[in-house]
Amino acid sequence: MVRTSWKKLLLSSLLAGLASPASAEPAGVIRVPQDAPTIQAAVATATPGDTILVDGGTYPGGVVVPKDKPSLTIRGVDRNAVVFDGEDTRDDAIDVRADGVTLQNLSAHNFRRNAFYWDGVTGFTGSYLTVWNVHGYGVYSEDSTDGLIEHDYVSGAADAAYYIGECDPCRSTIRHVVARLSAVGYSGTNASGALVIRDSVWDGNSAGILPNSLADEADPPQHDALIAGNTITRSGRARVPLATPLAGYYGIGIGVAGGNGDRVLRNSVAGSRRYGIAVFSTPYRIKAPISWRPQANSLRDNAVGGSGLADLAVSASARSGNCFRGNRASTALPAGLQKRPCSRPGGDHSVSRALEAPFQTLMDRAIRAIRPIPYTAVPPPPPQPSWPG
Repeated sequence: MVRTSWKKLLLSSLLAGLASPASAEPAGVIRVPQDAPTIQAAVATATPGDTILVDGGTYPGGVVVPKDKPSLTIRGVDRNAVVFDGEDTRDDAIDVRADGVTLQNLSAHNFRRNAFYWDGVTGFTGSYLTVWNVHGYGVYSEDSTDGLIEHDYVSGAADAAYYIGECDPCRSTIRHVVARLSAVGYSGTNASGALVIRDSVWDGNSAGILPNSLADEADPPQHDALIAGNTITRSGRARVPLATPLAGYYGIGIGVAGGNGDRVLRNSVAGSRRYGIAVFSTPYRIKAPISWRPQANSLRDNAVGGSGLADLAVSASARSGNCFRGNRASTALPAGLQKRPCSRPGGDHSVSRALEAPFQTLMDRAIRAIRPIPYTAVPPPPPQPSWPG
């Protein structure tokens, strides 16, 4: 009996010894500054699958994740306490060039270009990120696919709060994010194929959601995006920073700018300064005549109201197949837009005059209307929820 109890006790002790102490980190975690003095030093020593866990503090940014460092996670211990400060002198907080990298539970502000940036990668995740006061983009993916952007908050971006562009197919999703007081909430130049922008809040931006076609970037024209379940308010109603030609489309809640086959479904759009939802053409290049003409876009079951010029609008240059049906809206250009055959091309000439001028003309109009402020003048957001994992 005593022997049996002793064996049980020994077995329990051995099992307990196999368990990691509560204070020990699992393999593959590099803590900053405990294990590496800087985030860049942690990246240099990391191997695929590692997590770089960043303690609370203020960091200068300028972190680069090179191509030979795939599948890393850079995570802050507290979203509101781990802050990259560019001091209005540095370019980017984190620049990712490797596949499969996750950025999570981090904040960034005062960068001359972008906060969190993925370029030319397959697989990316940006979640529980807070950004304010950047001269370029807040959360930015270029020439990248298979991505997820979720639970982020961006304000005061002088270009766009969120950007996914130059991908076909993108196979990427933006969901449960907030964009406020930026030049554009979402901009997606030539972002096409399995692209979803859904269930997010876009408030007080010069323009709300703006997929667009432009040959200055790769893979034109833009096509086959889904924009669904979003809430877009006060587009063009606030003074914001402006540092993008696309700011010329101020006062639009959702703009399909030269896109083909996009679906705009079940969104709520309120209080846009000019147009709630607009479909119109874009120039071939920034300094070129109108060329990318929208066609075969489906705009259905949206609730749109309080727009300065029209809740629903399509320009005279539009091709056929732009179908407005089942939308709750009070005004439209042309009148009767939701009753006319979807196969009918064209639209309203006043919409063309407002939105299809040269970019410089559009930008000049936007500057007069918005009276932009410096990107550093937008107040910081309130504390945001941290990653729950």
